[in-house]
Amino acid sequence: MRYTPNDIRGASFSRRWRGADPAELQVFLGGVADQVETLERELAATQARTLQLERELERYRSLDQGLRDTLLEVKTTSEGARETARKEAELILREAEFRAEQAMAKGREEQRALRADLEVLRERRDSFARRLRHLLEQQLELLELMSHDEPGAAGSASAEESRAGQPSDL
Repeated sequence: MRYTPNDIRGASFSRRWRGADPAELQVFLGGVADQVETLERELAATQARTLQLERELERYRSLDQGLRDTLLEVKTTSEGARETARKEAELILREAEFRAEQAMAKGREEQRALRADLEVLRERRDSFARRLRHLLEQQLELLELMSHDEPGAAGSASAEESRAGQPSDL
């Protein structure tokens, strides 16, 4: 059975001969009751403080869990962002390499076309030089023939020479 301070103060005992002094007993019981009352108040205060600390502890645990969850989410997000950035960098690099290869291929194609054009121009130049050489050779042969002709044809040879000196329609 649990005794309250009032139970202790209100306690009465039967009297016996040679028993304890009732006044001393009442003083002693009063002191015990005061101590029990003080201890009950301290216990109640301690229990209230314990309850308050348990609530704060639960709040801190909740905050701690929230921070852990946030940290995990940040870690996951940063890893995802890092992976996305890596993939984007790879894509940009591949695209740059592709464009560079296209530019190189275009440059090689233009170089081939220019070489082909140069070859055509060289062939035209050579052809023109051959035709011009042939024409000049024919003109020289004509002049030679004319210089070997008869003396009476000198008048007609000089007419031919004057015509040969003029540019002809080629």
